[in-house]
Amino acid sequence: MKYPIFLNSIPKSGTHLLAKALMGLPGVSHSGSHLERKKIAEFVDEGVDFPVEGREDMHIPNDLKAIERLMQTIGPGQFITAHMIFNYPLRRVMREMNFKKLLLFRDPRDIVLSWANYIIKEQAHLLYPFFSQTDLDFRIISGIRGVPGEITGTRRQEPIAELLTKYVRWKTEDDTFFVKFEDLIGEKGGGSRETQKKVIEGIAAYFEISCPDSLIDNVCDSLFGGTYTFNKGLIGGWRDQFTDKHKSVFKEEAGELLIQLGYETDIDW
Repeated sequence: MKYPIFLNSIPKSGTHLLAKALMGLPGVSHSGSHLERKKIAEFVDEGVDFPVEGREDMHIPNDLKAIERLMQTIGPGQFITAHMIFNYPLRRVMREMNFKKLLLFRDPRDIVLSWANYIIKEQAHLLYPFFSQTDLDFRIISGIRGVPGEITGTRRQEPIAELLTKYVRWKTEDDTFFVKFEDLIGEKGGGSRETQKKVIEGIAAYFEISCPDSLIDNVCDSLFGGTYTFNKGLIGGWRDQFTDKHKSVFKEEAGELLIQLGYETDIDW
């Protein structure tokens, strides 16, 4: 394996699942590093203290040079996980360092539901005190529409469409391999074994790794189960939890995004 790997994903989209798949491929290992930044609209020479996604108490590099130093520690065959919105300086750094890029997406409705369940379990999260006193209905609506910081008392919760739009730009890059969680999860998670194999074969080909069919099968067999931070790890859980109100609000706020990502063909769902 000749390249370092940048595994980028939307929060609550199943990062651990794709990481597990990568570690099943020959010559690939986890670097142990994770890069997560709430917003990087631009990098400047002066240090700018960008907030961390929900965890401002964590130490994360605050400028491009620090991020470059972190990226330089990732050797060929190693991958770093990240939740990073698109920005040109980071893209330039990765191209200069010859990174292979993966972008993992999940049905935004399932992302909202997973977040709504996660936020009341993660006591270290800055938004936990606010959302721990709310019901699931409120949290789902909040995940879709967002909540201003003036109401939460800490940081704002971004609307789902605003958040995902910042990641979608990576998808248009020619050198980014796009993976849907639903294609990767396999039959045990409600998906397709055939589709799962094609995705893993595609990743291996993208990395220029030759894999016998038996190895691909072993990777598929190992994926489902274990400890994940996303809720249940199944496809379409939103169908059991979304009310007509949730559906209506989602269509209003992010209906076009679902079509753009290929999860719906229209808003009649």
